[in-house]
Amino acid sequence: MPSQIVVNLSAAEQAGLRQQMRQLRLLCPLLRLHIILLLAQHRSPTEIADWLLCSRSSVYEAAAQWRQGGRSGRKEQAAEGSSSLLLAPSLRRSVLALLQKSPMADGWYRTRWSCATLALSLQARRGIRVSAETVRRWLHSLGWRWKRTKLAAKDNDPERAVKLARIRRAAEALRPRQALPVCR
Repeated sequence: MPSQIVVNLSAAEQAGLRQQMRQLRLLCPLLRLHIILLLAQHRSPTEIADWLLCSRSSVYEAAAQWRQGGRSGRKEQAAEGSSSLLLAPSLRRSVLALLQKSPMADGWYRTRWSCATLALSLQARRGIRVSAETVRRWLHSLGWRWKRTKLAAKDNDPERAVKLARIRRAAEALRPRQALPVCR
């Protein structure tokens, strides 16, 4: 039996509502999830576009993004700062693989990873463009926390004893209120 609820809209009103939907779609990852679920049911892109009142290019974009390991499209990432991009299993493995090695092994001239360098490395390796803030959220979801480095002196200098003796001798020779000269 057909629905008893009828809404009469003029063509102009329908066009206005469709325009609002297009603008709101940038903020809502729900459409992308619907597309993926309908694709999983072997629906055609044309069927999905007709049913969800979107374009076929939106269907293809959502499918491509899903295959790359993300769950939202590029338009959503730009609008939301990538906050809705979830960490898929393959992407999770890539992030963990990067964290297991030194940034120097990946071409960075630094000793520790930062969220920004991880994001750039992911973009170079996987072609996924995400912000440093998204990487930070992913790391928190994986149980990683950023901490200040612990400074530790390395005790492997063969001239360490000689250097320390020179510093000690210079410090002991100081008069009151005299500054320690720079030793070279």
